[in-house]
Amino acid sequence: MNKGIEIKPETFQVESLIPAFGQANVSSPLKGSFQTENFIDDGKDRILVDISLEGLLKASRPDNGKILFQPPTFELAGPREKIFWNPENLKVAIVTCGGLAPGLNNVIQNLVTFLFERYRVKNIYGVPYGYQGFTHDPLTKRFAFGWRRLDALSVQNIDFEGGSVLGTGRGHSNPVSIVDALMLRDINILFTIGGDGTLAGANAIHEEIKRRKVPIALIGIPKTIDNDVLWVSKTFGFESAVGKAVEALRCAQTEARSAFHGIGLVKIMGRNCGALTATAAVAMNDIDFVLVPEVPIVLEGQNGLLNAIVRRVIEKGYITIAVAEGAGQDLFPPSEIQKDLSGNIKLKDIGKFLQQKITEEFKTRNIETTLKYIDPSYMLRSQTTSADDSVFCAKLGQNAVHAAMAGKTGCMIGYAFEHFTHVPLTAVTLGKKHLDINEPLWLSVLASTGQPAQWR
Repeated sequence: MNKGIEIKPETFQVESLIPAFGQANVSSPLKGSFQTENFIDDGKDRILVDISLEGLLKASRPDNGKILFQPPTFELAGPREKIFWNPENLKVAIVTCGGLAPGLNNVIQNLVTFLFERYRVKNIYGVPYGYQGFTHDPLTKRFAFGWRRLDALSVQNIDFEGGSVLGTGRGHSNPVSIVDALMLRDINILFTIGGDGTLAGANAIHEEIKRRKVPIALIGIPKTIDNDVLWVSKTFGFESAVGKAVEALRCAQTEARSAFHGIGLVKIMGRNCGALTATAAVAMNDIDFVLVPEVPIVLEGQNGLLNAIVRRVIEKGYITIAVAEGAGQDLFPPSEIQKDLSGNIKLKDIGKFLQQKITEEFKTRNIETTLKYIDPSYMLRSQTTSADDSVFCAKLGQNAVHAAMAGKTGCMIGYAFEHFTHVPLTAVTLGKKHLDINEPLWLSVLASTGQPAQWR
């Protein structure tokens, strides 16, 4: 599931997997509506990190002639019979960071509704514009942006809208200033919704909270249409983004098919992970070339991409190309590299680059062609969710609330093998998930396109 990241079994012991504030002694308000067997037992209810036989064998060790298995596991997410916090005076803050993704409002809605209606928490605040919303003057204690009071009524129907009702933003993840702001507002629980950069910032905030020994819980909720967060088989918004990407590919193919030697070129979001592009291409099942960051692009030469494109256009009459936004970045001069406020490298426009290179190649060969380039990037991020994504967002939000109320902290709500889990933020920051070119998804791409496994 997470090839390239080696996790030692001893790293994930039951006693230290997820930090907690202490013994949970408060009877859960859910006891009246949940049967006893539906509550999670921290010691028994766990999910294997690796379900393969190879993973289990690696976790084995000899002991007096016997082979004992101690496979790494994550806590199962869900309601606990006893909770840590008394809901009556609890104060909660929610922040959305990074780029937009379908489902942000769905997660916010479920966090607020579940806190307000089921756990009877009445003091809930929305922090505007990502981590920037914590900006304040230490002397006057005035905040640059007003926090929004949230309740079940205020979040009704926000799931019908794209984007985030709280606004979002990149950067400004100063853990010292953020913890200062949380203490000024007497916040007990912070929910951070975002991708790998946001979660790395959340881990730094958690470390600052630990250093000061203040009772503030932090729960991360993974968000990115790139689907590149470790320990999460799919992130919310991914499925909705795939659907919109397929629409763009169909439009590009229609344009290409309707022209002599037509070429439809679509750039799809994905930064350093080609999962979204590959999944959309397989769903379309009639794409000629799929270009992703995990497979280097070679333009020139007999077996290069440009020659393959020319041959396919002449043979078939038209073609459709799907390219991930992070593909082919090594084709640009290193001197042009820049970074955004979150420290991410600003990607060069591989779509326009390929548009120019392909057009020049056909012109050089004196072959007529018509190329249509489509970049639906922000359409993928800003739409509302599919039905399945909405259900997924609801479960994420609810499990995040369960974790926080039980006194968990410094963790993210993961999802693997059809189960929601508690993943320590320290494990999340080990790296990013990438498209595995040896696994079925990419092999399906190769089978449907007929393109070579590597460009040479």
